[in-house]
Amino acid sequence: MDPQVLISISQLSHIYAGTRKKTSHRALHEINLDIHYGETMALLGPNGSGKSTLLRVLTTALVPTSGAVRVGGVLLGHDPSAVRRQLGVVFQNPALDGKMTGCENLRMAGLLYGMGRRAVSQRSQQLLEVVGLWERRNERTEKLSGGMRRRVELAKALLPTPAILVLDEPTAGLDPVARQDFWNQVEELKADEQLTVVVSTHLLDEAERADRVAILHKGQLLVCGPPRVLQRQLGREILTLCSDDAAALQAALRSDMGLEGQVVDQDLRVPLKSDISLDEVFQRFGSQIRSLSLAPPSLDDVFVRHTGQHLEEGNAA
Repeated sequence: MDPQVLISISQLSHIYAGTRKKTSHRALHEINLDIHYGETMALLGPNGSGKSTLLRVLTTALVPTSGAVRVGGVLLGHDPSAVRRQLGVVFQNPALDGKMTGCENLRMAGLLYGMGRRAVSQRSQQLLEVVGLWERRNERTEKLSGGMRRRVELAKALLPTPAILVLDEPTAGLDPVARQDFWNQVEELKADEQLTVVVSTHLLDEAERADRVAILHKGQLLVCGPPRVLQRQLGREILTLCSDDAAALQAALRSDMGLEGQVVDQDLRVPLKSDISLDEVFQRFGSQIRSLSLAPPSLDDVFVRHTGQHLEEGNAA
């Protein structure tokens, strides 16, 4: 195994067994993915893409149908306890007791981790100070805002000083300001604690903060790489054309100019090559174009290229 690789996922598949009311469902199909020491890896995809299933396997909450996962050189199926000791997890659903204060929630978690009382007290203060909640440590968590509760959960996950922080849709339900605050705290803690971060998200702006992005769709890993690299691979700019017959315009651009576009939402989206200008496209096909726009490639464009739909369409499905 590459010494730079902390998590190695090989040919990982999982099928949820059928019931009387539901047929079996393939949630993951032959996933191969390496996650390196010290990086932030974003698992990006719409609801139902397999992100949460992959994290459930990684955190030992689910035994996969086939394949192998190694964490820090430990084969997940051979010693799940050793794997769990390397992980701190912030779950998608809240995991705090609202009737308890932030300090009390952390104290209970620390004792469950097997930490001594003094160690829990010192570590709790350290983490609550970092996430900006030490002054509110004695308030019941049900009285805190959603963003503050998320930061308490972040501190709770990091109590035992894990090597890996796993975040499953951690900002679900938070407003943009709270989301920004949460990610600022994650990035500060990542640097201070020398963490490797694995996050699942369906939000493009969160994925863009990662060192690398793995795009999942219908249980398959479509592409993985640094966000800017994935975007640059599409071309210089993305040309979006509105036409009465997008399919005919798509065929004409392919045959006459060698441009490969995709029809999405009745619009034609075309990555422009470096040797072709917008003027040239308009001169040849202006009569077929009702409107157009030009923009740098985004992660959504990467998703469209590999799936034929926008990320938000998958989330709405």
